[in-house]
Amino acid sequence: MTTQREMRTSAPKQTSTQAPYCRLSRIGFLLTINAMLFGFALFGFSTHCMAQEQTTYSEAAAHSGWVQIPGELIRPDCVHEIPKGARVEIAKDGSLSGDVTLNGEIIAHYDACPEQGIATRQGALAQGAAKVHEETTGNGWVEDDQWNAPLSSSDNIDYLAGNWTVPSYPSEAASQVIYLSNGIEPASHKWFLEAALQYGYNGVFGGNYYTIATWLSSSSAAYYSSPAYVNPGDSLSGGMQMTGESGSTTYWEAVILDNSSGYYSEGSYWVSGQHWTWAYAGVLEAYNLYACAEFPASGHEQFSDTVVAHGFPYLYELNPNWVGSIRGYGGPTCHFAALGPSGNLDF
Repeated sequence: MTTQREMRTSAPKQTSTQAPYCRLSRIGFLLTINAMLFGFALFGFSTHCMAQEQTTYSEAAAHSGWVQIPGELIRPDCVHEIPKGARVEIAKDGSLSGDVTLNGEIIAHYDACPEQGIATRQGALAQGAAKVHEETTGNGWVEDDQWNAPLSSSDNIDYLAGNWTVPSYPSEAASQVIYLSNGIEPASHKWFLEAALQYGYNGVFGGNYYTIATWLSSSSAAYYSSPAYVNPGDSLSGGMQMTGESGSTTYWEAVILDNSSGYYSEGSYWVSGQHWTWAYAGVLEAYNLYACAEFPASGHEQFSDTVVAHGFPYLYELNPNWVGSIRGYGGPTCHFAALGPSGNLDF
């Protein structure tokens, strides 16, 4: 029988890779960074420069071999890893263009998923998408700190970034999958762009250890950046920034960085026809979870120094009114508390 310790030490080996040096100039201030792509490590910049039908999880589980990525239960052939530096494009109607490019060349083409995934994202559920849980097993969003920015149709959230820490391992290692992330979502709730810390095997990668990756996901396809292995106690910085726009197409860079080791995961995503208004300072998701001891033993996560901005090509900082929300994820009731203004999530 594989022990918890043995499974953890089976994490993939990797050599430390430092992200490239970059500088971004915005109104009245300069973000200069080392080991970051666009300045997540430097928060707190000047405040005057602002930036379907319902179903049960038992029915969903009948889809043998489907994988539980953040916010979606989906076919594994609809989940695609995007190499560093490559870009994936989403068409104006929210569908896939299918092409992945690197240095101006098409390196892959993916058709839309032949079967719709089953949404477990709270925003999509609020829009009437499939609900995925039963009474004894935790499967879904547990809690979050969220804010819907009151922006005009021509204005988007174009920057969200924050810090958090890799928590301790769960006291019980079973088949649970846990995500702790921050991210943004359009008003349509069709897509979710996030920087995520993962514990467990989601059917694509991972195990009884922690990994980091960025995701752009929907019920029609999902893309993720190459994952990296991290340890409990490591300091993380993660988020996303708009880097360009052309008509209704917005270009995004998403990064999650382990400040302790220098490991990072970064993805480039082009999305058209979406109005990005939902900000999430922190989200806790749990899947295939049966007991409170299957959450990280620390029982707590704080998402700190979160900055949200708008007004591309400038960064005008917004002043979010964070709202903590505890969701009906179907699993055991533990020490849940979502304290929006402080960024605390207790479990």
